[in-house]
Amino acid sequence: MSGHHLIEQIVKAKPIRETALVATGSERSWSREQVAKNVEQLHVLSRRGLWGMVLFLGLSAAALALSQGGVPSVAQAELEGIIGPLPSIDLLNLVLGVSWLSALVLIVGRRGSDGRPGYRWHNVGLPAVFYPLYVFCDTTGTYFPVVFLAGLALLLLEHSFVVCYTAKAIKEETARLERLRD
Repeated sequence: MSGHHLIEQIVKAKPIRETALVATGSERSWSREQVAKNVEQLHVLSRRGLWGMVLFLGLSAAALALSQGGVPSVAQAELEGIIGPLPSIDLLNLVLGVSWLSALVLIVGRRGSDGRPGYRWHNVGLPAVFYPLYVFCDTTGTYFPVVFLAGLALLLLEHSFVVCYTAKAIKEETARLERLRD
């Protein structure tokens, strides 16, 4: 099979969203309950991002309180005795930067696919995982704002994409409900 025929086969195999409605008959086959359920699921998806930000803010407040409490300097000596020397701040900054850039690329990449965005709880955990590292390696708390703003920026960006998607989808579902009423 030549390259041209292979590309034609790939293009033909892609499902098209509009043909799914034609295959099921029409929009009339949708019930009002199905549309209402879809709208409720969209609302749940948009609220999940808010809960994730509340969780991240709670974890941030706990990390800030821990770093300001003086516990890390006492625990740092014990931790160094157990695992050896702690990583340098420069290494942590490098890892945070690479992690942040990778997450940004993934978030923007998911947005570009125009698919239904998902929200998973690891989206909150990944930025928050840097708090313990910085709490023990930076006992002065100098880098807390950097870690906080990096995580918050990613969560806000992802949540804004989810909100844009859900607002558009809810509008479409509401229009579908109006057509069902006619």
